[in-house]
Amino acid sequence: MKLELKSRFNDLLFARLYYFTFMGGWGFVLPFINLFYVSIGFNGKQIGFISSTSAIVGMLVSPLWVSEVKKRPQARNILQAALILGGIGYYAIGLQNLFPLIIIIVFLHALAASGIAPLSDSMAVTVSQESDSGYGSVRVWGSLGWIVTVLSSGWLTARFGFIAAFIGVAVMWLIAASLIFFIQPRFFSSRQISTQPKPNLRVALQYIWQDKVLRGFAFALIVIGFFNNGVLQFENVFLSELGATKQIISVAGILSAVVEIPFMIYSDKIVQRVGAHRLLLVALSMTIFMRLSVLTLPSIITIMVVRFIGGVAFSFYTISFIKLISSRTQPTETGTVLAIFSVTLAGLVNIVASPVSGAIFDVIGARWLYALSSVGYVIGIACLWLTRPTDS
Repeated sequence: MKLELKSRFNDLLFARLYYFTFMGGWGFVLPFINLFYVSIGFNGKQIGFISSTSAIVGMLVSPLWVSEVKKRPQARNILQAALILGGIGYYAIGLQNLFPLIIIIVFLHALAASGIAPLSDSMAVTVSQESDSGYGSVRVWGSLGWIVTVLSSGWLTARFGFIAAFIGVAVMWLIAASLIFFIQPRFFSSRQISTQPKPNLRVALQYIWQDKVLRGFAFALIVIGFFNNGVLQFENVFLSELGATKQIISVAGILSAVVEIPFMIYSDKIVQRVGAHRLLLVALSMTIFMRLSVLTLPSIITIMVVRFIGGVAFSFYTISFIKLISSRTQPTETGTVLAIFSVTLAGLVNIVASPVSGAIFDVIGARWLYALSSVGYVIGIACLWLTRPTDS
C-alpha cells in the first residue's frame, strides 16, 4: 500500500514538473515568434501563411498521431522523441530568415509536435484522477513555468536577440523529454483498459457527432477560432506598435499566468459545483468583456489590465474544456477527442483564418481585430447555449 501511494505521488510530482518544462518552454518563444517574423521582414499575409501551414499539418496529423500512439506500449518513448524533435525544430526556425526555408521547417516541426499537447493532457487527466487531485493541480505548473520563461525570454532577447528564445524552448523541451522517464508508461497508453476498445479516430468522431453538447462545443470553437485568430496572432505586435518594449511585452505575457496559479487549482473546485458547461459560458463571457475593453480604450495599460483579468477567464476555460471532454468520452477515446478539439478544429480554422487575419491586419491594423473577436465569442456562446446539457 505504501509503495502504491509513493508511486502515485511520484507520478503526480513528475507530471507537474513535466508541465513546468513543456508548457514553460513555450513561454520562451510564443510571445515573441510573430515579432521575430516581423523583425526579419515578413508581412501579415506571410505570417498568416506560416500559421496556416502548421495548422494544416496539425489538423490532419494530430488525432491520428494520438490515436495510433496510445495503442502502443511504447507511447511514452514516442512522446519523448516528439519533444526532442520539436525542440530541435524550434531552434532551426530561429536560425532562418528566408520564407521558403521557414515554411519547410514549420511543416516538419508540425509533423513531429502536433500530438504532444493532447497526449500530455490525456496523461495529466489520468495521473490526476488516480492521485485524487484535479487536472488543474497539474496544469498550474505549466502557468508557473510560463511565468519564469517569459520573463527570462524578454530579458534574453533584449540582450542576445530572438535566437535566445528559440534556444530556450529547445532546452526546456529536452528537459521535459527526460522527465517523462519518471512517469509510468501506462499513463501514456490505453493498454491498461483491457475491457474497452483501443483508441480509434472514427469512434472518436462518432462520439462528437452523436453528443449534442460536444457537437455544439465544436461549432463554438470553429466560430471563435476564426474571429479571434487576429488577436492571437497580432496582439504582441499591437503592443509593440503602441510603444511597448520587449521587457514590457514579456511582463504582459506573464500577467495572465500569475492569476492562473491560484485559479487553476480553485477552478477544479468550481467546476465540480457548477459544471463544466456553465463554467465555460462564464469564461467566454468574461473574454467578450476583455476584447471590448481593448477595442474601446486601446493602450498598453488596457492590454496589461485585460491580460491580468484574463488569467481568471483562461483558468475557467482550460479546466472546463478538459473536464467537459473527459466527462463525455470513454477513457480510451479522451486523448483522441482532445486532439480533435485542441488541434484539428483549431487547424481547420487557422487554414482560412490566419491569412485572412493577416490581410485584415495589413489593411486596417490591429485595433479592429478586437471587434471581430467579440463577434466570434457572442456567436460561440449562442452555440453553447443552444446545445447545453439538459441539466443546465
